[in-house]
Amino acid sequence: MENHRAVLTAVALAVTIPRLALFSALGGYLPEPPRDQEIYLRLAGSFLDGEGLSFSVDEHLYKVSNSRSDDPMAAWTADPDLVFGLGRAGAPSALVEPGYPMLLAAVMSVAGRVSGAVFLVNLIAQLLGAWAMTLLAARLWGGRRGMPAGLLFALYPYNVFYTANAMTEAVHIAMIPVILLATVRAMDGRSRSSLPGLATGLLFLVRSTALFILPVQALFLWKARGWRAAAAVVAGFILCAAPWVARNRIELGSPILLPTKGSLNLWMRNNPEALALEGISVPDWVPVNSAELLEYPDDSRFMTEVERSSELGRRSLAFMIDNPALMCWLTVERLASFLSAVPSTPSGMAWIPGALFYVPAACLAGVAFYRSRKSRESALLLSVFLLYCAMHAMSHGGLRYRLPVDSILMAAAVSVIPLRGGADGGAAA
Repeated sequence: MENHRAVLTAVALAVTIPRLALFSALGGYLPEPPRDQEIYLRLAGSFLDGEGLSFSVDEHLYKVSNSRSDDPMAAWTADPDLVFGLGRAGAPSALVEPGYPMLLAAVMSVAGRVSGAVFLVNLIAQLLGAWAMTLLAARLWGGRRGMPAGLLFALYPYNVFYTANAMTEAVHIAMIPVILLATVRAMDGRSRSSLPGLATGLLFLVRSTALFILPVQALFLWKARGWRAAAAVVAGFILCAAPWVARNRIELGSPILLPTKGSLNLWMRNNPEALALEGISVPDWVPVNSAELLEYPDDSRFMTEVERSSELGRRSLAFMIDNPALMCWLTVERLASFLSAVPSTPSGMAWIPGALFYVPAACLAGVAFYRSRKSRESALLLSVFLLYCAMHAMSHGGLRYRLPVDSILMAAAVSVIPLRGGADGGAAA
């Protein structure tokens, strides 16, 4: 890549300046509405206080105060001792992934319990993501394509916005280019095959859906370099995930891999009453069967967090199996919202900046993927994008869950943007 250091410096400035401006405009406060920010801030405080991954009674009361008697949330906020209706307040928990609150706690231990710690964690992640995006595009499409890709990532309005949020989005968004770059380098034999697995493992500790990227990586490494490379990817992932699993075995009595709150998400995301709160109304012509499975389990037989989560997950899966028409309708609905250029609940003109970036990028990426359809690197990018489409069509729709793979569209789009002085080649050109 031409003027390598200068390009990375320009991209770093493009990341930092608008985010500093946003942080200053907010006056040091976090954006509204709060969403899940309170959860991660309180968990970071729990780590700093030496209590590890556990929720206090205050966290439960915070959720109770945000629910109404007719709200589906009331079903799992009724017991004052159970957080999310699953984990015992004040006890070790595996309700959510440990990675992000641990990052916040690490920075807060130096900077203090201030909102600037949130900004610093997210800014560092976004810098790494923008640099990875720059190097990835340069590697795939030629050196002169790196800077436009990095600038697109840096200036994408939603990427800027979520840097100021105490949630996992900023890190999740940033780690996708890092994972893809590590995988492409390993496919070329220019780095250890374990590194992509390590990158995915680190993201997994922040957002557990990263687990589904691992089979894609293993498949591409196996095709490129054989079974040893595929095994190394899996080994790298296991190296990151093993301490989390071991901790759960010791603290909860079960070597669970996925956070126990996943069962609650599964229950909520297919519950027509809960969906209505998000503006998703199930049409009258779609039947809803076995509604009794949506009753939140309160049986005293389920004594532990793992047991309660397992029972809720069992009921949720049974409800899905009994409602094929509803699941088909929701899958199409969520896929449409995932691919939409606007937020699932747009407010005023707030959707315009994102649409101005996303629509052209999506159109150009379609052209790029068609042109490079014989490239294994391009196939990797497209596979991860389609994987996210499939995952979130079955679980979450909407803008927040699509943002991590918007960078894939940007990386592909720059390959067909005309550059002064003619095109230059790349690994996938």
